[in-house]
Amino acid sequence: MQLKRKFRSLSWLSVLLLLQRSPAIPWAKNIILSFGSVAEKVWSWKMLLPVSAYAGSWHALSGASPYVTSGQEVPSTVTAGDSFSFSFYSEVYSAGSYSVENLPDGLSYNNDISGPKITGTLPVAGTYTINITGYRHPELSGNKTPVYSLKLIVVEAEKSEQTESTSSLWSDSNTISIGNGWYRSSWFGDFFGNSGGWTYHLDHGWLYLNGNEEIGFWFYDETLGWLYTGKNLFPKLYQNSNATWLYDQSDTTSRKFWDYSSESYLTPVKN
Repeated sequence: MQLKRKFRSLSWLSVLLLLQRSPAIPWAKNIILSFGSVAEKVWSWKMLLPVSAYAGSWHALSGASPYVTSGQEVPSTVTAGDSFSFSFYSEVYSAGSYSVENLPDGLSYNNDISGPKITGTLPVAGTYTINITGYRHPELSGNKTPVYSLKLIVVEAEKSEQTESTSSLWSDSNTISIGNGWYRSSWFGDFFGNSGGWTYHLDHGWLYLNGNEEIGFWFYDETLGWLYTGKNLFPKLYQNSNATWLYDQSDTTSRKFWDYSSESYLTPVKN
């Protein structure tokens, strides 16, 4: 390369000497001088280009640090017992494995490198910090990212107005909550919702309850009309439309009532 450069310099020097000693046309002389200057610049640019490109590539590879992040926002507080899902990933390079530490009871890491995620049911009230670290290679090997801390502030579920009012309707020791809005009465059976109004009974379907005392209340059945019963009367029901008493023998598969007036069975469909 150095020989070529020396030869190129000598060539241009020879041309210039020749032009100075010969009666060259002035415009030809100027063109040759200009061309020589441009050629030198082009040659110099070609020599510098690979160096600049290499320097830029090196900066891109070494200048950024990998880190763990997520595309979803975690609320300031979450509620105990609720379902939870949190996806995360690594930036700059794709991690070959992740370390997920301090997972509380109820939550788990799927260990899926193509879609890492923490899922499960939120634990009891408290503050939890889950630490996530990305590793360059599988089995937690190679360079690692800084620790990403996922902070969860778990609070107890607030009692809704409906829940508070339900305790006043069936507040006796004969009725207990069996979860998810369902209640079990030792004499009335299983039903959903306990605040009066429309209530779903496991045997009868939809009933409209009017009253908040279990000792005696009216409720509306779309097939049988208004019925009256209570803790000390059930399974006997007073049917207002026919002014007669019915005896409830229903179960979850079918409805069945003995009509004392007609001395026959009534088998209406579930509401």
